[in-house]
This record gives sequence, structure tokens and C-alpha cells, in this order.
Amino acid sequence: MSGLRIRQFREKNKYSQKDLANILGVSVRTIVRWEQNSSKPCAEELEKVIKLIGVTEEELLNDKDDIDLSSDEPKQDVLGRISDSVDNLVTGQEIINESLTINRDEYSKKQSELIKELRLQNKELIEKINNNEKNYAVQKEILRQRKIRNVILIVLSLILIAIIAFIFWITFNFGPNADGIYADQPMVVKTD
Repeated sequence: MSGLRIRQFREKNKYSQKDLANILGVSVRTIVRWEQNSSKPCAEELEKVIKLIGVTEEELLNDKDDIDLSSDEPKQDVLGRISDSVDNLVTGQEIINESLTINRDEYSKKQSELIKELRLQNKELIEKINNNEKNYAVQKEILRQRKIRNVILIVLSLILIAIIAFIFWITFNFGPNADGIYADQPMVVKTD
């Protein structure tokens, strides 16, 4: 594509790159790229450029952008084009710098968001660990209390068994039908 023709049209009509970008509905960066032949317009944009400049598609897409110093074109115009090329380079560098600044800012913002998210996740993990430690301590205490309760139940069961055994022993040895010693009578041994 002939970026030179676009630039010549722009300069002839005293449009800045921004003005031309607004007319065509594209960004300034796009105009810079077209004029430097580093990119080409899509079909829709190409049609707008052709209508605006008033050339054929063939003339616009012709890659003959060389500056002919032997032509009748005034040297001032050549210097103007060279100056525009330098301006385009400066504009391109400004765009790159702006893009880097935006990317750095976006990166910093995303990095801050990720750090916040990681801190939140770490906080949640620490809370879970603390809860697990508390739960472990509670479970340990519950188990200790169950062991104590079981020991108490076993001891009480043994005491109850001993009391029942003692009652049976007293009943069989000292009951009304027992042949044992009574405290209120003298001891009598029966003989048959």
C-alpha cells in the first residue's frame, strides 16, 4: 500500500494525523502505521480511504513510495515529508511509551489484585489451620472426658457388683433360712 499517497493527501488538505483518523474513524496509531507502510487497512477502511483521497484502489495499493529527487517536486516539499517522517517516528515512539506505561500500570494493578487475593487465601488457610487446631484440642478433650467417664463407669460397676455380691452373701449366710450365726442368739450347732 502507498502510505506516501495517504500522507500526501493529508498534507495537501492540511490535515493532522489525528484529523484524518477522526474522519476515517480509526486511531492515530492506525494512520501512522498506514503512512509508514507497516500495516494495511481492512476492506472497509480501504474503501473509505479510496473515496476520501479520490484515487483508484490500484493507485492506492501501488507500493511506489520512493521520493524522486529529480522530479519537479519542490525540495521544500521533500523536506516537509522527511520532517513528517521524523514526526511519525516521534509519534510512534510516544505511542510505544504510552503503551508501555499503560501495560506497566495494568500489570501493577493486576499484581496488586493477585497479592490481595493470595493474602485472602492465606488468611483463610490460617483460619482453617487454627480451627483445625482448636477442633483437635476439643476432640482431644472430649476423648479425655470419655476415658474418665468410662473409668468411672467401670469403677461404679465394680462397686455395684461388690455390693450385690455382699448382699447375696449376707442373705445366704444370715437370712431367716440360713444356717449361719445370728447376732442376737448364741451360736448353736445343729446335729442331725
